[in-house]
Amino acid sequence: MLKVEERPSGVKAAGNPPGLFVRDLRVAYQRDIEILRGVELNAAGGEITVVIGPNGAGKSTCLKAIGGLAPVTAGTVRMADEIVTSWAPRRLLALGMAFVPQEGTLFRDMTVRENLVMGGWLRRKERDWLNARVAEIAETFLMSSDFLARRAGDLSGGQQKLLEIARGIMLSPSVLLLDEPTAGLSPKMMDQVYERIRKLSTEDRLTVVLVDQNVRQALAIADMVYVLAMGRNNASGPAKEIESRLEEIIAGWMKDGASGVARV
Repeated sequence: MLKVEERPSGVKAAGNPPGLFVRDLRVAYQRDIEILRGVELNAAGGEITVVIGPNGAGKSTCLKAIGGLAPVTAGTVRMADEIVTSWAPRRLLALGMAFVPQEGTLFRDMTVRENLVMGGWLRRKERDWLNARVAEIAETFLMSSDFLARRAGDLSGGQQKLLEIARGIMLSPSVLLLDEPTAGLSPKMMDQVYERIRKLSTEDRLTVVLVDQNVRQALAIADMVYVLAMGRNNASGPAKEIESRLEEIIAGWMKDGASGVARV
């Protein structure tokens, strides 16, 4: 099994959010069928860590396992000094870990503002804070307060994805898990989503763990990259290093009979 060297969080600057460390993570939905087979991952504080791999590699399952949404059978997930393996999503959110899944999770008949309020549900009794946070998110992330009164279901696909991410950061998490945030988006909207994600790391100092099939675009904003294949670590390294080996890595997927490859 490929071992991952644990780098301390805070490698960019003092005051970074906590890192996220995954060791020997195993997931099985049925007793004899392992989806993850000892995955290791180190997401340093304040960095963007991207997980890539062919279809069926276990990328989304890895995020779900970290986020308390898949049955972990062995291994550990650590956030800062806390072992958070198999914690419930609500408990993780209270600690500072937010998960934005690939599947659309907006309340489509509710307004943008109402969706954002749902993202701050754990602090729903703090009305002054909630109103101020909604206004802040609208101006800094959605870039306009004009969206707030619109019905979420009337937004474009790209706008809906931005709203899902915005809702995920309502409670100012220190770790953000993003599963396929650009799936189905136009190239223009894809660029906008990636730019927002980049700023969450560089300006807001979030630790971001991102799974995406749009490999080259994801590598462009990544600090560290992990490659999964058949539920195991296949390769890892700084984004520039993985990008220089990308054709070789993808050729290896094809040789191993992967069910599909990422878009490059």
